[in-house]
Amino acid sequence: MRVLIADDHPVTRDGLRSALGMCEDVEVVGEAATGEEAVNAAELLAPDVVFMDVRMPGMTGIEATRMIRITSPDTKIILFTVDESRASIADAIRAGISGYLLKDVGATELVQAAKLALEGKAVIHPTLTRAFLEEVQYVERRPEAPLSRRESEILQKVAYGGTTKQVASDLGISPHTVKTHLERIFDKLGANDRAQAVAIALRMGVVA
Repeated sequence: MRVLIADDHPVTRDGLRSALGMCEDVEVVGEAATGEEAVNAAELLAPDVVFMDVRMPGMTGIEATRMIRITSPDTKIILFTVDESRASIADAIRAGISGYLLKDVGATELVQAAKLALEGKAVIHPTLTRAFLEEVQYVERRPEAPLSRRESEILQKVAYGGTTKQVASDLGISPHTVKTHLERIFDKLGANDRAQAVAIALRMGVVA
């Protein structure tokens, strides 16, 4: 199994290389300290698996994952990180990762995760399983049709704390019309209330 390690901390790379080097069926073929280096190394070295940190200077691990999925589609990518945020999990799913592990796992778990990835199976750290399932369910039910321009405009104002009356006043429409638009927004996004609609829209990039 040919492995590429991508992490901006030399100590982490050294530790991971040493741990993986003790496994007979693993060959560490390269290292990268940035997302850009990871993309270039993946294309040049054609590793079977990349262990990638999420947070690196410049291009992030998730951005690098998207690029590698395009330039080296046969390479499997496992994020190896301390980042447990839901936003990162959602982005990782959309980027097409093969696994998401926290940095408290040992060499045995890493190698097993890599083997499963090569078999087309995703490996998720136990503490993140529920969050991943929730995000996968969200992605699967996400509507194909985007919000209309007016709906996006209203939700953006709501995201900044605008009340129904304030939004209506700003846009020159009635409060009833705002409420009608919000009901349609909730339906399209699968949200139950304003807070959830804003959270979903943020993940989709509909509002900023």
